[in-house]
Amino acid sequence: MRSPVTPALYDQFALGWRGYVLIALIALFSAQFGAGRIQVMDADEARFAQATRQMVETGDYVRIRIQDEERNRKPIGVHWLQAAAVQAAEPLTEKLNTIWPYRLPSAFGLMLAALATLWAGKRLLGPRAGFFGAALFSAGVLAGFEGMTAKTDALLLGFTTLAIAALAHLRTDPSRPRLLALLFWFAIGGGVMIKGPVAPLVAALTLSTLAIWERRATWMKPLLWWPGPLLAAAIIAPWSIAIATETQGRFFFDMIFGDVAPKLISGQEGHFALPGYHLFLLPLMIFPATYALPAALRIAWETIRGPRNSDEQKPYRFLIAWALPIILFFELAPTKLAHYALPAYPAIALLCGAGLAAMLGRPWRTAHPVGVALFAVAGAVFVAIMAFSATFMFGDFNADLRRAISTALIGVAVLGAAVTGLIMLRRPAARVGVLVACALALSFMLRERILPEARALNVSTQALDALTRARLTPRADRPLWVVGYAETSLIFLTRTDIRMASISEAGALAEPGDALVVEGRAMQDLAAELALRDYVFTPSEPPVRGYALGRGERVALFIGRVGPSAAAADAPPQNP
Repeated sequence: MRSPVTPALYDQFALGWRGYVLIALIALFSAQFGAGRIQVMDADEARFAQATRQMVETGDYVRIRIQDEERNRKPIGVHWLQAAAVQAAEPLTEKLNTIWPYRLPSAFGLMLAALATLWAGKRLLGPRAGFFGAALFSAGVLAGFEGMTAKTDALLLGFTTLAIAALAHLRTDPSRPRLLALLFWFAIGGGVMIKGPVAPLVAALTLSTLAIWERRATWMKPLLWWPGPLLAAAIIAPWSIAIATETQGRFFFDMIFGDVAPKLISGQEGHFALPGYHLFLLPLMIFPATYALPAALRIAWETIRGPRNSDEQKPYRFLIAWALPIILFFELAPTKLAHYALPAYPAIALLCGAGLAAMLGRPWRTAHPVGVALFAVAGAVFVAIMAFSATFMFGDFNADLRRAISTALIGVAVLGAAVTGLIMLRRPAARVGVLVACALALSFMLRERILPEARALNVSTQALDALTRARLTPRADRPLWVVGYAETSLIFLTRTDIRMASISEAGALAEPGDALVVEGRAMQDLAAELALRDYVFTPSEPPVRGYALGRGERVALFIGRVGPSAAAADAPPQNP
C-alpha cells in the first residue's frame, strides 16, 4: 500500500527535489568516509587501480593489463570512468598513484543507486516510505564501503538499480513506455560494460519471477521495442568488437566461461561457503536498515501468502521479485562474497522503509522490540570490529588495549544513543533520522579515523616508507625487485615497472646496487641463490611487519640492496 500524501512538512520535503538532494548527500558522505585516507587495498581494489593507471600511462584504452599480465576478459567500463576521474584530478594530485581519484566513480555509482532507489520507491510505495527506504540504503554499511573502494561493485549497483527502477515505473506508469524502455536498456548496457552479465542476470531474474508469480507479462512488451536493445548494443559494441577481434573471438567465451561461471560454480579462490551465508550476514551488511528487517519480513510474508493479483500488494510483489531471486541465486552458488548479493539491497531497504512506515498502523507487537534487539546486536558486532581494528595501530599490548577499550566505549555510546532514540521516539521519520545518523557516525569512526591509522594493515605503505628512508625508492636506473610479496598495492604505490619476481629469477638477474623487498619466508632461499653468484642481500632497515589483507596472513618485509659478498669483494682482480 502506498503511503498517503499529507500536508505535513516532512512529506512536502520528501515529495520534492529536496528529497533527492538529501539522499544524494547521504550517499556521498557514506562513500567518502576514508576515500582520501585509506591506502589502496589488496587485492581487488589495487588491481583495478593499477590497471587504470597503466591505461593512463600508456595511452592504450582498449587492453587491460597489470604490468605484463593481460586481463582482457574483464569488462572495461570501470577503467574508463576511473581514467577520466584521474585525468580530471591530475592538477590536484600531480601523480598517478594517489588513490582517491580512482574511487570517485564508485561514489558516483552509490549516488546513482541511491537516487534510483528513491525514484523507484516513490513510485511503488509513495514519497514517505520510498524516502525511508532510500535513506536506509544510502547509509548502509556494505553499500557505503563499496562506494568508497575503486572497484566495480558500486558502479554495477548504480546501473542495475537504475534498470530495475525503470521497470518499476514501466509497470505502474503506462504513459511513457518507450522512454522507460530506453532508460532500461541504457542501464543494462552500462552494467554490462561494468561487470559483464550480472546486470542482465538481475533483470532477467526479476522479470521471470514476476511473470511466473502473476502469470501476466503484457506490461513487459515495451522492452521489446527494437531501439532499446539496439541502444544497449551500441554501448557495448565498440570496445567488445575491438577486443574480440584482438583476442580472435575468445573474449566473450573467457569473460563468461573463464571468469564468471567457474567462480560461481566451482567455489574457487577460497570463497566457498554454505547456503545461508548471505542471509546470515544480511543484518550486519545492511545496517542500519537492520531495525526494520522484522517489519519487512512481515510485509513480505503477507504478500507471498496473499492473492497473486492483489493491487494492494502489487508494489511488494515487485520488490520481492527483485530481491528474493538474487539472494537465492547467490546462496545456491558455492562461491560467496558479501558484496555478491548487493544488487538485492535496494529492494530490501525499500521493504524496510515500507515496514517502518506501516509499523504504527498495524497490530505488530513484535516487529519493534525484535527490530531494536536485532539492531543492537548488529551494531555491537560492528563496534567490536572497530575495537579490533584499533589494535592494528602502532604500539605495545597496553596501547592496543587502551585504544580498543576507548574505541568500544565511544561506539557503545553512539549505539546506545541510537537504541534509546528508537525506544523513545515513535514517529517513523525520527527513527529513520536516528538510524542514518548512527550508521554514518560508526562508518566515519571506522573508515576515517581507525583504518587509516591501522598501520599494521597497510603493509605496502610501510614498505614504501622504509624504501624512502633507505633511499632505495625505484627509479629508471635502479630497479626494485620484490620477492615473496606479490601484492599489487606495492606496484601502485611505487612504479609500474618494478619487478615482482620468483626467488630463482631474482637470484639469477639481480645486480649489485639493485633494491630488494624480500618477505621473510623467502630470505633463506634467496640468499642461497645469490650466493651462487657471489652476491649477498644486505637489509638497510628493520623489517616491516604487519597483516597483509590480500594474502590473509602476517608478513615481514626486509628492505635492502644487493651487493658482492665479502669474499668476492676481497678477491684480487682476475688478469685478462
